[in-house]
Order: sequence, then structure tokens, then C-alpha cells
Amino acid sequence: MKITVRPFHPQDAEATVAVRRAAVPHLVGTARSLLWETEQRPEHERYRLIAEQPGQHGQPEQHGQPEQHGQRPQPGQPAETGSTGPTGRTGRPGPTEPAEPAALLGRLGRLGHRPGRTAEIRHSGHAPPPGPRTAAPGGLVGCADIGLIADSGTPGQGFVQTMVLPAAQRAGVGGALVAAAEERLRAMGAVRAHTWAADDGVAPDFAERRGYRCLRRARILGLDLATARLPAQPAPLPEGVVLCTPAEVAREAGDLRPLYEADVECAADEPGAAASVRLPYEVWLRHNWLRPDWDARLSSVVLVDGAVAAYSVAQTDGVDRYWSGMTGTRRAFRGRGLAALAKADSLRRSRAAGYRHAFTGNDAANAAMLGINRRLGYTVVASQWRCAKTL
Repeated sequence: MKITVRPFHPQDAEATVAVRRAAVPHLVGTARSLLWETEQRPEHERYRLIAEQPGQHGQPEQHGQPEQHGQRPQPGQPAETGSTGPTGRTGRPGPTEPAEPAALLGRLGRLGHRPGRTAEIRHSGHAPPPGPRTAAPGGLVGCADIGLIADSGTPGQGFVQTMVLPAAQRAGVGGALVAAAEERLRAMGAVRAHTWAADDGVAPDFAERRGYRCLRRARILGLDLATARLPAQPAPLPEGVVLCTPAEVAREAGDLRPLYEADVECAADEPGAAASVRLPYEVWLRHNWLRPDWDARLSSVVLVDGAVAAYSVAQTDGVDRYWSGMTGTRRAFRGRGLAALAKADSLRRSRAAGYRHAFTGNDAANAAMLGINRRLGYTVVASQWRCAKTL
């Protein structure tokens, strides 16, 4: 297969989303959100590459079924926090090599620039149908997101996420994208690259042959929202507890700073998360709540005596997919079931709005959040490894 690797252009957005959905069907993303990311992120923080077969412009073939993401406790205490970021929040080669994973993954985490969790997915009956499996419009067969981790406490930390159409595997596409991505990262000043690889017996080998080392495991979970038996909202709620939306928080406080403070605290406790610095409020707001795929109407906040105690963020594709961008409880309020209360409320309202497939992810060591998701009906559909490489 003849492959050309080139920079992403705005007109590639629809085809790029088709590639991403085919490679990692659980991802929640749209052409609009892809373009927003491209326009909002400085080039030194994010860059996108495209792999295409010159001369192919056929329409994609549709078929198949799919599948889905994470957290860290402070030492000695359970974490009621969980993110799954890109995208949510958001590098996966030749004919004689072992099967190339559809995605060697290092997705942008929940802030749009922190490595999050994605995976090459084994198909499950409750997942939405994937996109094209042969060639996307324009002949695209793979894509890669790369950049510097803007909130890393250690300079020179980069990420690489590559995705390849299933039918284009074993043809050198993934290897070409990873090589080009790493070259670009070095030019950006990165000294270390982070990524995620599906724990499928194939992707870790693909990563390790390219110098990456597997460090931590995460679980990918899915829930059939259409049939799930979600817990009913307690009636009445405990004294002093109020369920509301981010808009109501902003209306009462004048802005989203109370939610910002909660998110900063909970993010610091995510198991497996890279050490990070505190982002200014304006940057946090721009890269979270102004994202077109973050749904403030379906996100939930728990107030206790007027203070933000817990929250669960909804990321949606505007069609049928829901992703838990982050669920967290502030340290002083943990152990009271508030994270489950917030997440169940968001799921119930999302189902009522027509969403059918819910996905989330957890670090394998986050027993608290894994337990919450299990009680809500989520099941593990895949696992993945966080990997890193010195460039």
C-alpha cells in the first residue's frame, strides 16, 4: 500500500472523524469538535497528521459492531474521581509483522491536552456501529494527534495518538504515522512521549517494538443506556444536598469558579495521571466548558450546604454516544455516595435526551470509581496500558 503522510487540513475533518470511529468506535467526537480543537490549541501544543492512499476517493463501507476510559487516589485514601478524557474530557506497520493494533493510543485527556484513555476495542453487542473500515472519504486510512502536554509539571512531555482503519493494518500505516509524529514531537522540544495501547496481546508489542514501555493499566467500561436499570433519584435527597447543573452553579456564583476549584482538586487525585500544574481559570474554562462536545445541560453537580461537593461531566456526539468526561468528589465529601449520585443523574437525563451508549474508563487501581461504575451497570469491555518513551 502506497501511503502519504501529510499535515491535517480543515477539509479533512469529516474523514478524520470517520477514521477515528472505525479504529476506536467508543470515541465521542464530531467534525465540529475536531475543528474546534485545531483552532483553539496553539500549534506547539497540538498538531495533527493524516495518512492517505493517493488516488482513493470511494465512499466508506459501513458495517460491524463496536465498543470505550480513568483516576488516582491520594496516598491512603480512596478516590471518588474518574476521567476519561478526548478526547473526551481527550500512537496506536508491514505485511509480515504481527497484526497492527487499530489504535496505538495516547489520546488528549479531559483538558484537551493531557494523555487520557482510549483503546482498540473488541466488539460488544451494546456498542454503536463503527464508521468505515476500508477507506474514509478522500482515501484517508489513518491519523495522528501529537503535541505537548500543556499542564504537565515536567517540561518536555508530549503525547502521540495514532489511529488506523482496520482494513489498512499490516500495511505500514501505523509505523509511518508514529515515525512522523515522533519527529514532529522532537521538533516541538518534547523529550518524552506518552501514549496508550490496548491490552490485547498485540498493541503492547507494537508499542514496545518502537521503544515504548508499558507502565499502568486502565479499564474501559460500557453501558447500554437504552436498557440499563439506573438507580432512581433518592426522594427526598439527604438534608443539605441539592442536584443541579453547571449553569445553575454559574448563575448562583457568577461564574464556574466553584466547579473549577472542585475539578482542580479531583484531577490532582486521579490514579495514573501525569503530574500536572494548576491551569488558570480562563484556560480551564476554554479547554473544557467551551468545547462543542461537552454538554453542560446533561452534566450534573451535587451541592452540599451550597458548596460544590461532587460533579459528573457529560461529553456527547449529538447523536447517540455519551462519554463521562470526568466524575469527581472533593476530598472533604468522599465516602457519602455523592459521585454516584451525580453520575446517575447525568446518565438518567442523557437517556431521556436520546443517548443510547455510555462509555467511561478507570485506572485499574481505582477501586472506588470502578465500584461506582459497576453498581451503575457498567461492564468492562477492554483494558489498556499507559506507555511512555524517551525520545
